[in-house]
Amino acid sequence: MKQFTAIKLWLGLACLVPCAVLFAKPFSSINTLFGDDNQSLGKVEMPKDVQQLTDFASKFGFLPPLSWKLAFSEMQGDMFMAEFIPANESLNDWSGLVCMQGFKGLANDIEPQKFLDGMAETYKEHCEGKVVYNVLGTSEVEGLDAVHGILGCTVMPNIHHASIFVEKDFSTIPKGEIGYFTVVSGSQDLYLIHKSIRVAVFRENQPPLDANNYREFMANP
Repeated sequence: MKQFTAIKLWLGLACLVPCAVLFAKPFSSINTLFGDDNQSLGKVEMPKDVQQLTDFASKFGFLPPLSWKLAFSEMQGDMFMAEFIPANESLNDWSGLVCMQGFKGLANDIEPQKFLDGMAETYKEHCEGKVVYNVLGTSEVEGLDAVHGILGCTVMPNIHHASIFVEKDFSTIPKGEIGYFTVVSGSQDLYLIHKSIRVAVFRENQPPLDANNYREFMANP
């Protein structure tokens, strides 16, 4: 893999590990709700790249509930991302998260499975407990190849350091974190989409999300 591609990949992965390690501004907009107050199916005004991500993610069943808000949106070089959380929560303390991320021009440089394996390795760097990683297989949607898996951590720290966006250092008690991940290879771009939850710390052999209930998890808000 070319050096610049490796840098681009791991920069993206660094932004995808728990939101506690994000150092970027939250998205600010007059209307940050994904849907309107009446829960209609109308789309709200969003940056073009974010709208493209949501349109793409919808093909794989990753649209957030209409009552959720766009809490974070950023572009870093060839990587662009958007994160949705419940309207009454924040990136510092969320219970549910839908993250969409695209990597321009990366599809020819790395296979979806290797990319997902890289995510699991990155989780190990931040997890204070045990990493849960289960590959669920592959699929094809509209000619796009995708690999799916469950990835989480039994004990994940939630630490925020002071920055221009965070007034002072703070931390909360560790929680368990786990989600359903899909990596999609387009004609040129690579996409990573995941829906995650934070819950009480759990045991490695008793995760709240597994191969038996992930379909129900994805179907429910």
